Amino acid sequence: MTKSRTLRIALALATAAVLAGCSASATPVPTKKVYTFKDMTVGFIQTGSESGWRAANTSSFNETAKSDNITLKFTDSQNKIENQITAFNTYIADPAVNVIVLAAVDVTGYNDVLTAAKTAGKVVVIEDRRIDAPSNLYYTYIGSDFDKEGNEGAAAMCTALGSGGKNVVEIGGDQGASAAIDRAKGFREGDTACGINILDSQYAAAWDPTVGKSIMEAYLKKYTGKINGVFAHNDELAIAAIQAIDASGLKAGKDVQVVGFDATADGFKYLISGEMSADIECNPLLAPQVFQAALDGLNGVTGQPTWVPSQEGQFFASQGADALKAILATRKY
Repeated sequence: MTKSRTLRIALALATAAVLAGCSASATPVPTKKVYTFKDMTVGFIQTGSESGWRAANTSSFNETAKSDNITLKFTDSQNKIENQITAFNTYIADPAVNVIVLAAVDVTGYNDVLTAAKTAGKVVVIEDRRIDAPSNLYYTYIGSDFDKEGNEGAAAMCTALGSGGKNVVEIGGDQGASAAIDRAKGFREGDTACGINILDSQYAAAWDPTVGKSIMEAYLKKYTGKINGVFAHNDELAIAAIQAIDASGLKAGKDVQVVGFDATADGFKYLISGEMSADIECNPLLAPQVFQAALDGLNGVTGQPTWVPSQEGQFFASQGADALKAILATRKY
């Protein structure tokens, strides 16, 4: 092969390489969009406005959305699952919504809308209350360990009752809610520690404290002189029980021990007065965790746990009024 021919071949190969490089740079590989909070439009389906806890939970979402520049659309489902299903379908059909957050009224009944949301490419995060649905139909669940709360409530009741009688009545929350189901289960798992005897159990639909007070009034008539403690599924129901006890001529915290759940500001007032023996915390300020999880979902982050438990504590009348007042002063709900 002559030197001139060799040179021509080398030049041709060099030219081809340059052209190939130009062609590659002219057609760049598309990059995947990286979402920020500003890109999120969230459809939030709340259970309702049945308690101080729920109001704090809603405020957490409103305030966090505002501070993080998230567009938030809100539905108060008035504790009706049919309203939640309607809202779900509305947000699925809304092209602006890319995240749906659900605080479930009931444990079951959501599989169809969850499937539809997944098909539509929406990121779904369950908050506050668990649901019985395949975990691949939603990104994650962020909320309390209600079963553990029930265990802690039983331990607190045992401490409050001491060496006295162990007859306890239960005022439950909404019968279909996971908070009520799991707190009841957890309490029964733990009540064997000191031999608690559950005299009676009734549920207050929609966590209605008026119903809770009526239930307690009926208990006091039916089990006159036999009730040593009240296991109430949230602060509002515990306070309703305290009001009924005091109206009957007995003294809550002395004649009848009361254990509540949520540890709201109203609950703390009755801890401080000594009328509530213990209050097991249920943290409503879940929005920061929920929104971060939703953002991870939009960005395709894998390996997210199916359940992220909230961080919570316990509070007791025995801590003393001054200590409880100091804690209350630092709380947001």
